[in-house]
Amino acid sequence: MKNAVLKTSSLLAVAVLSGSALWFAFSQGQPAAASSPAPSELQGLLPDERNTVEIAQSASEGVVYISVRSNPTASLPDGLQPFAPFLQPQPQQGTGSGFVLDKQGHILTNYHVVRGADRITVRFKDSPKIYPAKVLGTAQALDLAVIQVQAPAKVLKPLTLGNSDRVLVGEKAIAIGNPFGLDYSVSTGIVSAVRRNPGAVDALVPTLIQTDAAINPGNSGGPLLNSSGEVIGINTAILSPSGQFGNAQNAGVGFAIPINLAKQYLGQLEQGKNVSDKEILASRPRLGVSVMPLAAYSPQILQANNLPQEGLMIQSVEKGSPAEKAGLKAPTRFLQVQALDGTVQQLGLNGDVILEANGNPVQDVNDLRGVLEAANNQPVTLKVWRAGVVLQLKRHHL
Repeated sequence: MKNAVLKTSSLLAVAVLSGSALWFAFSQGQPAAASSPAPSELQGLLPDERNTVEIAQSASEGVVYISVRSNPTASLPDGLQPFAPFLQPQPQQGTGSGFVLDKQGHILTNYHVVRGADRITVRFKDSPKIYPAKVLGTAQALDLAVIQVQAPAKVLKPLTLGNSDRVLVGEKAIAIGNPFGLDYSVSTGIVSAVRRNPGAVDALVPTLIQTDAAINPGNSGGPLLNSSGEVIGINTAILSPSGQFGNAQNAGVGFAIPINLAKQYLGQLEQGKNVSDKEILASRPRLGVSVMPLAAYSPQILQANNLPQEGLMIQSVEKGSPAEKAGLKAPTRFLQVQALDGTVQQLGLNGDVILEANGNPVQDVNDLRGVLEAANNQPVTLKVWRAGVVLQLKRHHL
């Protein structure tokens, strides 16, 4: 399956990690995996080394090697239909990773690993046997998919799902997957950051776990584990120094989708539902306003209208929304401004400006969204600037 690369500059790219046909072919010739070390061999290791080895041994049994095959179709121009048998695209093969959720054969992986697949097979560690699998449910906007493998219960070793809300920067991170078709590779590092989505996946994934544990094409869908062997994320993308299609490589900056985000939709995915963007948005905490960062206003506009330097200017308030119930006010005066690309923006001039949410400064919509999601449907206190006066307003329950 082809790698998808989002170019952010000529030298920087964010790439998803599904393996290509080249790595699939390479992996088929690998020798059998070495046997696990005996307990006596662990005694001479340092505690951290022993922890890594033990997790690698136990968790690898729940990680799977996913192979996919797709048969792309092509529409031919008029007059070329007689040549169709010779001009059709060749079947494509790709690889990725995933991990077992339960004894029923449910496996979590990335959507881009199985996208467009006509045939999916799964292989487990230390076994040459290949099992067929099928896609059950997807959440394309979250890059998540649940597939189900037809395999006996004895080979299904579910991994324990952790709590990604408790992830700390600096804690150990262990990635297990099949980079470049090198099956069941283990790499270690730390959680480098828990940050806003830098564009590695769809914007409906608000935050990502950043790690320096080596992940590469083929790691997609594999687990990122903590020192307790719990899954804290799904390895999904890397920031690569190569901007060329198909040449993504590890540079010590990888991203994993937090497992708690996946947990919210696992029930629906396992039941065979394809969760749409609209349904995901509807399930999120919402305030019921449209906003514009004051950073989008020129200094002249801010000064002429006696506005603060930072915050979110409310542009509209939805009727019956939590924002309306909290008393937030939309502008009554607007200014039409032409952007550099020629588009015209309408900027409110006298609406409420949200300065803080639960004591956290908000400078863009992601700041506000993060506070709302962390509040878990509890009331949120907003610090609001209104016509030169700072107010404290409490958002009602959703």
